Formats: sequence, C-alpha cells, structure tokens
Amino acid sequence: MLTTSYRPRIQTFREDIIRTLPKAPNTKQGIEALRAQPTNRLILAFLTWRMRLVPIKPREVRVWASGVSRLEFKAIRPKIRSFLSKVESGQDLKSHLSDLVNTKGVVLPGASQSARGQDIDSVLIRDGLHHFHIGRKEAGNPKGRSGTLIFAEVLEKEFRIVALSNHQAFTIGTPEHLRFFKVCQAYISKDIPEGQAFMSRPVMASGHPADLVQFSDRCAIEIERLEPSLDDPEFMDRLYNSYSVDSSGNAFRRPERPELVWYFEDMKFGFLEKKTNVFFCIFPFYER
Repeated sequence: MLTTSYRPRIQTFREDIIRTLPKAPNTKQGIEALRAQPTNRLILAFLTWRMRLVPIKPREVRVWASGVSRLEFKAIRPKIRSFLSKVESGQDLKSHLSDLVNTKGVVLPGASQSARGQDIDSVLIRDGLHHFHIGRKEAGNPKGRSGTLIFAEVLEKEFRIVALSNHQAFTIGTPEHLRFFKVCQAYISKDIPEGQAFMSRPVMASGHPADLVQFSDRCAIEIERLEPSLDDPEFMDRLYNSYSVDSSGNAFRRPERPELVWYFEDMKFGFLEKKTNVFFCIFPFYER
C-alpha cells in the first residue's frame, strides 16, 4: 500500500498517534490502513478516542435532580461510595470506563462485523455524557462490570451525575432507552426557555462530532503552515517571547537548541519542547 511522504517531524507525530491508538484489529494490515490516512483523519481518530478518557483531577460530585431523584441517589449511594471517593480525590477512573477504550480506539479494515462502530461513543458525542461501571473487581467479577451505570457530564471541576441506567440504555427501542433518551434531551435543553427550538450537537454521517472534525482539519492545516518554521531561529525567538511564562507564572527555560515536536496534551494541541518537557499550546479549545 502506497503512503504519502511526510516531513520527519510530521511523520514522527503520525507514528506516535498510530502507536498510541488501541487498534482493532492490531495487525499489519490495519496499521498500514492507518498510515494511508491523511493527517486530519488520523487526528480525528485519535481525538475521538481520547475524548472517551477522563483527565485525572479532583472534582466535586453533584447530582442533576431532574435526572436522578434524591431518593434514587440515597438508595444507590452506599454502593457507589468508593467510586465517588475516587472522583473527589482525583484518582484515575479508567478502570470504570468501558473496556472498548482499551481495545477499540479505532476500528480498521479486517475487524469483525461486531466491532464496527465500537470506536464511537454515541452518548458521549451526542449528549456529552460519559458512562461509568461501578462494580467492584473480585474473583467472580474480574473486570468490575455492573448492572447499574452512572452517566455523568465530566467538567473541569465538577462531576455531574445526570442519569442512572443500565446497558438497555444503548439498545434502541427498549423502554429504558426511551426513558434515558428523554432524560438526555431534558438535560441538553435545561437552559433553553420552554417552547424555544434548539439543535443538539451536530454529528457527521460517520458518527463523529462536527466540531471535532473541524478541529482536526484545523490542526492539520496548522501543522502544514508552521512546520517549515519550527527550526527557524527567528520563529523560536518569537515563540519564547510570546510564551515567557507557563500557566503557573514560572519562566520557561530555553535550551540552547530547542527541539520541538507536534503534540497533544490531552486534547489541547501545540508543540512540546523535548529537552525541557515544556508544552506550547496553540489551540486550547478542548481544555478540560
């Protein structure tokens, strides 16, 4: 399979994405199919997977009363106390996410029919809600799966529980799916005056969110635009003059010969200076 030739720094960036993405199937054929994709599509696949993960930081737990009643939450709280403690103390929640985030980051040619579409979390994309398994890992349940799922909007400082449901929420046409759909619609429209029309988050025919498609395209365009400048001393001067201090107010140490690589810090895009491990953010739109 023929692939486009890229400048070394862009090629390294692409290979880092390909290596990081959980692939289905993880075969030579699948990897070659990824390598044949243009940079914007690689970025889109990467960010569609990355958005399913939850940045590790402490958050305050709150409950949206219109989705989970006080009695419902009181009844389930003893079962989820350990999970809520993890949320509040800022522990890694990856073990409570679907196993698909570890195995189906991107579904490629050669995957089984049952794997198709498993790299798209439609509830997260359409409604902005992560879902979490709350079972305890033990001999009879090594993966910690659970009948009850917590659906929450994960904000920078808040973990907002919007619904309690089960896997029937994903099965179109079931009573639980219809109930859950109504909860999601009510949550999306909670700040909209009654009777006023609104549009849910636009989604492309591929299942990807439209804003993420546009962001991926913009990142790829910026890579092509700035790549020739990354070894230019004048550009480097302007870069370090523009980013004289980090977000904590500390001065950036400039190496004698900075070595920049293209980089995503979670879902923020920019450069990483490899010698000092300093990140220069170009697009902070998906800071979370």
